[in-house]
Amino acid sequence: MLEPRGADSSMFEPATDDSARIVHAARDALSQGRIAEAMDAVERARPDLGLSDGQRASLNLTGLLGKLALGDLRGAAAYARELTNLMRVRGPVGAMASYGLGEFAAARSNADQAVSYFERAGQELASSRSPARPARFAPLPWRSGLARVLAGRGEVTAAAALVEAELADARATGTPYDIASALRTYAAIAATNRRVGLLDEALEILDGYAAARLDAQIRTDLAGWLLLLHPGESARAIDLLRSAEKYARHEELTPLLSRIRWLLERLGEAPDGELPGRLAELSAAERRVAQLIVVGKRNREIAAELGVSVKSVEWHVSHILRKLSITSRHELADALSGPRQPR
Repeated sequence: MLEPRGADSSMFEPATDDSARIVHAARDALSQGRIAEAMDAVERARPDLGLSDGQRASLNLTGLLGKLALGDLRGAAAYARELTNLMRVRGPVGAMASYGLGEFAAARSNADQAVSYFERAGQELASSRSPARPARFAPLPWRSGLARVLAGRGEVTAAAALVEAELADARATGTPYDIASALRTYAAIAATNRRVGLLDEALEILDGYAAARLDAQIRTDLAGWLLLLHPGESARAIDLLRSAEKYARHEELTPLLSRIRWLLERLGEAPDGELPGRLAELSAAERRVAQLIVVGKRNREIAAELGVSVKSVEWHVSHILRKLSITSRHELADALSGPRQPR
């Protein structure tokens, strides 16, 4: 999932109160990869009724993209409903709403709906341009979003043209984030022999720039292509994945973390090299529940054995998975059964 380009503050009214400043802080935290901080800011600002349409659009777009990064489609739906209400506003506000709804539709594998929303985002931005401010209202990577959907449908030529246009604009007027983000999308569409080079360029451009999630996504993509195309560089692929894994685990980004762990397994590596140390963070009750999960006990059976309620067991299980950055009981059993041996 791609965050909005380094959002241009000129799209929104100046921050004149605490709530408006929170809106800007939320957007900045998202683009820099501090997802938990971004979502906290979103939740603090949402009850405020004095926000402008632009600020509300920015806030709800940030919330939606943050929830998608966390793999929480249900949570994202609440922000999608707010953005649907804002589609009536023309120009940049409607563009933000349409772009967010496009990302939401894409996450739900609704390709036709995603195409419609992304195209509308582009149309709304185009309608807002004028000779006096031709680039002011171009902070959204709607072309990358549309290109990913079209490429998934086999329309690679049209997808490539969209990303090439976005990359050209980014190189002309964008930030390192803009350029690296466009390069990442281009690498997913370009000829196979160009992909590693494009991703290497993206990482080089981001060096020293605060964009932790985009950096981790690019590292994961690059590791995947190294595994497929250059198996002799497996050591580098593992290093890339370990760096991305540490970030994804810290921010609890389930979709990204699952992909990283899948690639590590293909490389014969045990996911999460820091797991043993974090096992010590479990309480005595949590360790007992974890041990019973490993031997195949269900929540109701665990509750009966420990003399507690099923709700209490469910609470312990959710805390165990969160502390260990593990997404399922199967992964927990696998992790606690002992370290994997390289294949």
